[in-house]
Amino acid sequence: MRSRTAIIFSFALFFWACGNDGGFTVRVDTSGGNSRLPINVKLVHGTLMVIEVVVDGTTNLDMLVDTGSSRTHLPAGIFGNPNGEVYISSLCLENGVCFNDFVAQSSNSAFTQNQDGYFNGIIGVDLLKIFDVTFDYQSELIYLYDTLENRSPGRLTIDLHYQSSRPYTNISIEGLSQGANLLDTGAAYTRITTSMLASLNQDPDVIFNSIVFTFNGSEIVDYVPLADYCVGLACPGEVIVQIGNWPAVGGTFFREYLTAFIFSENILKLDRYQDRSHIKKSGIQRMGLQINIYDASEIIYVEEGGFAWKGRLRGSEIIISVNGIPIDSLGYFGMYELLADTSIQEYQFLVETPEGEVEEIIVQVG
Repeated sequence: MRSRTAIIFSFALFFWACGNDGGFTVRVDTSGGNSRLPINVKLVHGTLMVIEVVVDGTTNLDMLVDTGSSRTHLPAGIFGNPNGEVYISSLCLENGVCFNDFVAQSSNSAFTQNQDGYFNGIIGVDLLKIFDVTFDYQSELIYLYDTLENRSPGRLTIDLHYQSSRPYTNISIEGLSQGANLLDTGAAYTRITTSMLASLNQDPDVIFNSIVFTFNGSEIVDYVPLADYCVGLACPGEVIVQIGNWPAVGGTFFREYLTAFIFSENILKLDRYQDRSHIKKSGIQRMGLQINIYDASEIIYVEEGGFAWKGRLRGSEIIISVNGIPIDSLGYFGMYELLADTSIQEYQFLVETPEGEVEEIIVQVG
């Protein structure tokens, strides 16, 4: 965890936060830090915001900031048995703000792992809604206050409401209401269902596929570009959406805007980025290569015709290193950061074949 800032605030806030199975009290202590200071973000797949935290004063974790989760989740291997609850004395952020004395969900999932370079947990709405939270995808920062309060009048304000303690708002596609959709910063892509797509006048081509991991398993999904997708009056033009089992406003929508969840007023504020240089293809989309979210050395999907496929990766190999960097050092986060780096046009994969031989595979991009 990076060094903490000098003490500016000296007070404690108390807030009543509700999970799926009842209420509990969370105490927030800002006496050791400054809640006005931004928190640095690791932007995974260009859309998922992961931040460094220290839990109970000793355990360093990389946690996904997820408005789509009603509860905060921590790894079962550290804090308790799977699918149980665990008392947390403190969860402290980079700016010194700490959430104290609360109950988190202990789970064993793709997003609650006990290893560096992978998702170590989820910060849910139970903690987030104590503050008004601004997500800055362009600067890769999170603020625990409304940075849009004094910005240009071009910002948009959208009402939100709660279902099962999670924030929802109404969306429309092609001017037709699609009902209330989850506002989910923990979803890498905006999601629509097959029935929603079938009801539209659009028939977009599939631009890539991947396997999506959830708490309950995994599924192979298509990704398509969709026009006329709107959250209130916020219509970014074209959004890459994932065709799934349930709909949600996800990262490919939010990254178009400086996004502020004003939980204190039950509204969402959006200010469109004029400079879109931060919006790039993810490593999966760029390379056509997907690795296991539990183990970055394992290839689980290679898109036929993609750069990885053209380089002769087929999915049966075990990755040892990429461009000389051991896969254990890269982890899941580092691997996809490397694959999304547009300054790199050639990748040297050192792999172990099913026959146990070590082979170098060169993948050219472009």
